[in-house]
Amino acid sequence: MPEVFVQGDDVHFQDTVKPMPHTIVFVHGSGGSHHTWRDQWAGLKGAARLVIPDLPGHAESSGSPRESVEAYAEWLADFVKETGLRKFILAGHSMGGAVALQAALSGIGGLEALILAGTGAKLKISPVIFDGIAGRFREFAPELVEWMMAKATGPLLRDDVTKDVLSTRPAAFLSDFRACDSFDVMDRIGRIDVPTLVIQGDDDRLTPLKYGEYLATNIRGAILKIIHDAGHLAMLEKPTEVNDAIGAFVHSLGA
Repeated sequence: MPEVFVQGDDVHFQDTVKPMPHTIVFVHGSGGSHHTWRDQWAGLKGAARLVIPDLPGHAESSGSPRESVEAYAEWLADFVKETGLRKFILAGHSMGGAVALQAALSGIGGLEALILAGTGAKLKISPVIFDGIAGRFREFAPELVEWMMAKATGPLLRDDVTKDVLSTRPAAFLSDFRACDSFDVMDRIGRIDVPTLVIQGDDDRLTPLKYGEYLATNIRGAILKIIHDAGHLAMLEKPTEVNDAIGAFVHSLGA
């Protein structure tokens, strides 16, 4: 992976590098990494230049996780500057979607469009999740994965996601979930004025379908793509459908 320094910390990220009419910067969710977007990395290289960072304090990036969505959005603005991106689409999952929304509302330079997957304008976290991570992380991880996945999801993907969860430090999850818990832009998203695609699994128990419907209703011109039999990780559970939706959306933006 290439590296840059952002806010004093070493950032690891994937970059297809090849110039394309559009660039997508993918932002992972709480406790995640670039690995969250592995099927998009594999399947969308012909649609756009792809840039996928590990947020600070996650996976191979150094530093500490941020304590607020606003701080992550500030970090993201510095990241795109350091990587020389002048025009880009932000694609965010869960907390990453909140970061993308906050960046848009803060006027991040170069923003062309938004892709919001499994996220919302407000992200309250159940006390059960905080208690499980803080008090019995290894035993709680499979329970958290059950919340993330649709009922129809097979055991191999469940096991893979559980390994990803267990590879993350509990402190990173707690910081990220605290950031989510304090996030609320429900009264502001009407100000967003860039093309927006909302991707939502219809069996998402962490950010239910109504969250995506609210975004699509209140962001002017937003498109809602419902992924059937998918949960909170639609990009992994139904990668072909998600990639097709993203590819069509990028194509609709023109050259």
